[in-house]
Parts: sequence; C-alpha cells; structure tokens
Amino acid sequence: MAQAKKHILPFFIPHLGCPQQCIFCDQHKIAGQAAPTAETVWQAILALPAAQRQDYELAFYGGSFTALPVERQEYYLEPVRQALTAGLLGAARISTRPDCLDEVVLARLRHFGVGTVELGVQSMDDEVLRRARRGHTAQQSLAAVRRLQRAGFVVGVQLMPGLPGETLASAWAGAQRVLAEQPQLLRIYPTVVLQGTALGRLWQQGEYQPLSLEQAAQITLAIKLLAEEQGTAVIRMGLQPSPDLAAAVLAGPYHPAFGEMVQGLFWRFRVLAALREMPQAAVLLVGRRHFSAVVGQKRQNWPYYAEIAPRLRLRELPPERALPEDTLLLQAGEAEFCQTEADFRQAWRRLCNLPFLG
Repeated sequence: MAQAKKHILPFFIPHLGCPQQCIFCDQHKIAGQAAPTAETVWQAILALPAAQRQDYELAFYGGSFTALPVERQEYYLEPVRQALTAGLLGAARISTRPDCLDEVVLARLRHFGVGTVELGVQSMDDEVLRRARRGHTAQQSLAAVRRLQRAGFVVGVQLMPGLPGETLASAWAGAQRVLAEQPQLLRIYPTVVLQGTALGRLWQQGEYQPLSLEQAAQITLAIKLLAEEQGTAVIRMGLQPSPDLAAAVLAGPYHPAFGEMVQGLFWRFRVLAALREMPQAAVLLVGRRHFSAVVGQKRQNWPYYAEIAPRLRLRELPPERALPEDTLLLQAGEAEFCQTEADFRQAWRRLCNLPFLG
C-alpha cells in the first residue's frame, strides 16, 4: 500500500550526478531554480509550521542523487538526518537512476533516514532507452525496484510515454511490465519537447513526432487505471507547470492542467460506456463536483455525448437517491441506467476501447 499523503518540501538539484545528458532533459527549465545548499535545506526545515512538521516529507528532485559523489550526498543528507532525529521532519525521499543503487548506497540512504526512492525508469524498451541516452537498461530498472523493495524502501517509478522509437502499444506493454513489480508510487510524464535539448533539435529537423495531447491523455489514463488496479498510487500526471517551462516548450503534450485533462477523459469514457447501454437517454445525473470533468475542458467532451444522445442534459444527482457520489445515472422517461465507478473499473479495458490495449 502507498504511504499516507504528506506535504512535500521540495529541493531541486538539476542535473547534479547525471552521468550524461538525456535527449529530452533540461532540468533547469523544469525546476526553474539552482541547486540548494545544506544551509538553505536546514533553514527551510526550521521554517516549517511547528505543529505540522511530522506531516512534511523533504524531497530531493532532479539530477541523480545517488550518482553524486558520496561527500555531496552526505552534505545534503546530514541536515535531513538531524531533522528526522529531532522530530523536525516527518520523512525524506530522493530521486535517482536505476543503475546507481547498490547495497552500499542503500545502507547510506537508510542511515540518513531516507524512506522513499523514486526511479527515473522512463521506458521499459531498451532501444528507446538507448535512443534517449539514458545509459541504463530495462532489466536494471526491474532489478532496482526489487532491490529497493527488499530493503524496505517505498518505491516510486517515473515513466515517459512518447520517447523516440516508442509507440503507444510499446509504452503500454512497458508499463504493464514494471507495474507488475507493484511499486508504491508512479509519476507519468508524457514526453514534451524542450528548447535547447537534443530532442528539440530532432523535432526541428523533422526526425521526431511527439504525442498529441489526446494520445498522451489516453496512454496516461490507461497506465493510471492499471496502476490503481495493482495498488500503486499515481502521484503526478504531466510536468509541473511553471512560466520557465511553458516558455521552453517547443512541441508535445504540455498542458498546465494535464491531470485534469486525464480526469476529463476518464469521465468521457464512463459516460460513453453508459450511453451505449441507454442511447435514448435525455438526462445525465452526476455529483456536482464532477460537472467540470464530465463536460471536459472547453466542453470538449460534450460533442462525443451529443453524437449518441443529441438531447442529453446534465443534472445534479439528487441527494435523496442516497447513491454513492461517484455514481453516473442516465434517465429516459421512467427508465434508468446506473453506473458506479467500481462498475466501470471492472471492465475499463473493454469500455475504453483503446487500440493499444490489444
């Protein structure tokens, strides 16, 4: 099971420890800041609300933490260890590469109190990894997940659908392979083309075509549903938006509310599946907090519904029906069709009808 949700106290160490430059990466644009010092880490810990310190998890993102020189790792981790020992902090995590985790490294992380390790897996296709200049293999990713689990760490995995040489079908197959190891956490970052990267040059030369927003949302939703089936918590979908990042995007499925797009797609598939059971429906009833997701950003979902049920109207699920809040209810005169989220999830592969699912 995944950890209880904590507030994150993030520190970015862009590119530090990375043995080579991946073709898609510019951590400075993604993170928007320079690496911290141990003093800034300590001062940030001290500034946490005294009554909520145990609710915070300090995280080192960007770069490859365990590929840093040992002295540099300990430089960053010592204030973390002191804070954890003194009860000034609830937990700590780092992100790193799958090929930089031996038993000595794991022992060091345990000594300093790190509880969660996130791995930049990106793809489970060795040719895709080679073309992305990752410098590790899919087998090394699986071995790292297993090694961390045996050592008692909470394991996070990062996937990047849409890298050069990867299809939606191969991204889906790769996700199935790594999620079979049941990591506790997952981030899904569909590949975005950034200015100043090798991938940007490939795109400018016409040698790379990124996923569309719709394709990215589809593969992300499918991976999310699969992960949740297996008890893996999806903690991020799409890059964290920032002005620097938005200015650097050349192409690809970047959207500042990408996660909301994926949730809108989830509801589109749910409503369409229900409408196939009752195409004569005149009223669609859902909980009010789901209205925006059902309609979709800029009402993009509604034309799909209108093709099946042109007179369909959206209404709030009446509280007197005492139905679960995730219920979707269609009405046509006195007839009704009811679908819970659990109903949909039991058959989502068939109901989504996405070609790459096979």
